[in-house]
Amino acid sequence: MRRLYKAGEIGEVTYAEGEYNHPMAPSDRLRISPGMNHWRAHIPSTYYCTHALAPLVYITETMPVKVNALSIACRSVDDLTVRVADPGSVILCRMDNGAVFRIFGLLLPGHSNWYRVHGSRGAMEITRGSGYFGPGQVRVWREKWDLRPGEEAERAYTPDWPEHGDLARQAGHGGGDFWTGFHFANAVRTGIPPFLDVYRGVAMSSVGILAWKSALEDGRPLEVPDFRDETARKPYETDDWSPWPEHARPGQPPPSILGHVAPSPEGVALARKVWAEMGYRE
Repeated sequence: MRRLYKAGEIGEVTYAEGEYNHPMAPSDRLRISPGMNHWRAHIPSTYYCTHALAPLVYITETMPVKVNALSIACRSVDDLTVRVADPGSVILCRMDNGAVFRIFGLLLPGHSNWYRVHGSRGAMEITRGSGYFGPGQVRVWREKWDLRPGEEAERAYTPDWPEHGDLARQAGHGGGDFWTGFHFANAVRTGIPPFLDVYRGVAMSSVGILAWKSALEDGRPLEVPDFRDETARKPYETDDWSPWPEHARPGQPPPSILGHVAPSPEGVALARKVWAEMGYRE
């Protein structure tokens, strides 16, 4: 999709959607988060946003400048876990070119790992369907009045990696585990920073934090600082606003828009059983 975008196939981005919604069976969730104070039990619904946002940033080379968000509190989703944070959220990002990105996740029923980009002369998306990544196709479409000579109104195809596909296909997370190490090694070897450098990484992570502040104020827009500018990042040097239980004190945020909620007795009972099977006890 980045290649298509850079080739000008859909024009300049105007709107995009990224979804990383990853529900899991309660027992599986408990196995990867042993302990009542495990970070997965307390992470706000907006914090895990980079899986949905980073591909859109990479495709379009735009950066978020403002965010607002709404959290989705549905306690029944977590009845059989000890998670005390909300299971879902929607984040809106205003990008530096004026486009709007919608980011959705996190644990609500209905798995979705999906991306769509609308441009000034067309659109493209990963096709939806069953399976972790759906059918694995990219769909590109345009209105008939935006067609240039030789262009199709719509097409869908199965893409492949531009290089090292044989190695990427053997790695986890759809090849992501391979490419993380590959690009890190290239940066060390060549001295050339990767596209997802520390500034982009911090900016995208800060979207999750600022989005949680916004959600706790029912969607108030907040600006994303330019972390490349020392003056812009200076006010955040001592910012220790945190939802984690070990940082609890007056003025710190709750992990849910409902406040500080308690896990259900059924969730605690299942957690104790699963953790005991793992050999973990508190």
